Amino acid sequence: MKPGWTTRAIGRHLLDLPADAKLYETYTYNKVRVEPLPARNRRHFGAFVDLREAELKRTPSPEEIRKHSRFDLPTFLERVSHPNGSVTLVSGYDPVQEHGYLFDTYFLIGSKAVKYSGDVSHDRKESALKLRDYLAGIWRELRPGEVPEGIGFVAGDAMLADKRFNLEDWSLSAKFAGKPIVNFVMYGFAQRVVEPGLRERAGGAAGFLASVLSGRSALRRRERAVGPIEGYEILMAATQDGRRGYGFKWEAPGKAHSLAEPNLVAELTDGIHDPGGSGPPSFRDDEEALALWDAIIDSVRLRPGAAG
Repeated sequence: MKPGWTTRAIGRHLLDLPADAKLYETYTYNKVRVEPLPARNRRHFGAFVDLREAELKRTPSPEEIRKHSRFDLPTFLERVSHPNGSVTLVSGYDPVQEHGYLFDTYFLIGSKAVKYSGDVSHDRKESALKLRDYLAGIWRELRPGEVPEGIGFVAGDAMLADKRFNLEDWSLSAKFAGKPIVNFVMYGFAQRVVEPGLRERAGGAAGFLASVLSGRSALRRRERAVGPIEGYEILMAATQDGRRGYGFKWEAPGKAHSLAEPNLVAELTDGIHDPGGSGPPSFRDDEEALALWDAIIDSVRLRPGAAG
């Protein structure tokens, strides 16, 4: 790993990034969003849950009723406890049960907490509660900077130690110091069916990059394996009004029904939002832009044992 860089665990993968990069991440497990909460301790965690319960129990004002569909205003039904202090607040829509339930689950994970909130059909209420009982027992808190080992899906500072196939996904966006208009995005998602990859869609990908870079030229257009991960990349550059800009894309199509080999996509763009080049260039030359890209992409790998 390069000096001044750090390893980030996300989902079931690892990648290296500059330590001073500003990151924004999202996580979804079984098609339900996982949201880390800023709870500092058990008491603070309880306050989050109580506040949401009070919100659900509150009678909507006439103005709220006029502005929303009756199906957008869930009504509190019950509070269900899970192992390790976790809680689900069950609410229903009007008419109750016909349109299912809203489950707001709060998992307490040591000194950390996450919210796991989504709709549940009325015929799956009991199985959904049993699933949350199970999940409450397999979350693990991660220490700051820890690169965890073994089975698990990493979401922020916590890891869900599960290896059953599900439609999980994650995304990471990074902004780099001294490069305000450079955007790096990477995401991965498990899939039941593998769609055509970047190589097969090359015309569409080139079209996307062309939409953000005029007067473009291809720096690379090739197979790009990263260790055992088979992928393809298209890297383009352009000079407009004396300013060099870039649009890079790499994709590994992955395999169906695989947590170890999800679809992985990485993109780096520079100059999209500042086509006139009002500031200094982000990179001295193509070599510097390629060096940043290569260092990140070459670092992508599956955590050992992450998928079982």
